[in-house]
Amino acid sequence: GQEEHLMGRAGLVGDEIGSALLGGRLVRDVMRLCFLMERQYAPYLKWFGTAFARLACAPEFTDTLQRALTSVTWQARQDALVPAYEALARMHNRLGVTNPMPENARWFFGRPFQVIALHGFADALIERIEDPHVRGIAQKRPIGSIDLFSDNTDFLESTNLRSAVRDLYQ
Repeated sequence: GQEEHLMGRAGLVGDEIGSALLGGRLVRDVMRLCFLMERQYAPYLKWFGTAFARLACAPEFTDTLQRALTSVTWQARQDALVPAYEALARMHNRLGVTNPMPENARWFFGRPFQVIALHGFADALIERIEDPHVRGIAQKRPIGSIDLFSDNTDFLESTNLRSAVRDLYQ
């Protein structure tokens, strides 16, 4: 969502290192969504790729994600990521958890960056949350779970930080 267009924007101004870093983050986001949609635990980074390879969807994603990680230009990274975005949209639609969503990437407000999140997947999911309390949390702070803003093992396992983290969702 928030970073899809930034990979291309960094590359467009000549920052291919920044673009590559963002591309790697987008690859990780795609992989995390695959784990989520297959209802499988996403392990910490040491085992992330190994576990990903065992997902049912891995054959559809592996080559394109590898290309995104090894591309030297933002355009090539985008060309590799767009099919992954579109495959994610198809996976989402097969789950039937929202009304069918568009499955094709589109241009980011007329700029040369293709994205899929503009279609509103997160909003469509939030609309389907039945519990009013949980929906209120999601609408107020759509930040996702704790592992989306930190993958630091010490932080994730620190019981004394849980009340502070809980405050993020209040």
